[in-house]
Amino acid sequence: MTEVFTALTISLVFGIGIYMILRRDIMKIAVGFSLISHAINLTIVTSGIFTGTLVPILTETINEHAGFIFTDDFANGILAPIVTGFTENGSFVDPLTQALVLTAIVISFATTAILLTLAYRISEEYGTTDVDELRRLHG
Repeated sequence: MTEVFTALTISLVFGIGIYMILRRDIMKIAVGFSLISHAINLTIVTSGIFTGTLVPILTETINEHAGFIFTDDFANGILAPIVTGFTENGSFVDPLTQALVLTAIVISFATTAILLTLAYRISEEYGTTDVDELRRLHG
């Protein structure tokens, strides 16, 4: 059920972002790009969530019955390092996807800041942020 809710949330945010990009106001276009970026980040984080007894990170509480896998086995869907045999069933998150999304959030923030700054300068220069009005003013 959680996967369905997450998929619906991502779809809704992505759809609202597309809707905002198709508007005539530059500020709404900037917000639309930001929403699409957030939807993509949610998709990447969601792809790193899985359930089961295999954890993608090594922890301090390894017992003597734990099995270690330190090599990749793509045929069986195993990416190392994995410690087996000591976890309880539950949801785990791959830390690599979180690190990638954190980097993407910083880049998205900088891009949005630049886009909003350009929109502000256009508003100051031409007195409007309407794309059709700017086309008429430009030539």
